[in-house]
Amino acid sequence: MGSKIKASLFNHLIDAERQLLDPDVRQSEQALDSLLDDDFIEIAANGTVFNKYQVLTRLPTEVVPQFYNQHFKGRMLSDDIAQLSYQAAYRRSARAEFNYSLRMSLWRLTGSQWKMVFHQGTPCAVFNISMDDD
Repeated sequence: MGSKIKASLFNHLIDAERQLLDPDVRQSEQALDSLLDDDFIEIAANGTVFNKYQVLTRLPTEVVPQFYNQHFKGRMLSDDIAQLSYQAAYRRSARAEFNYSLRMSLWRLTGSQWKMVFHQGTPCAVFNISMDDD
């Protein structure tokens, strides 16, 4: 069972998670590289598995979707592994329908920097999107 995460680390990881959704970061291989662990693995909502190299070459060429994320929860799995989970909604354009998912990320402390080592998005039922920043 995980232990309580310190508020300062929790807020730092939420900020890092949101950086990965920022268009400037998503279009920068260097910025992505600084946030993703070398062992990074993502399981996309459609079941496709990506490693760090694939993400670094794919994301900078994609049109950045409109993202909303909310209701973050965090816990420590060990001294150097933290888990974040949250709700996410995204759409490819202002006229497109939203896709809803539950997201989970694992962050690993490498040296003095926290880097995402795992991420998964699982489709879920529609939920209300909160415009509050939580």
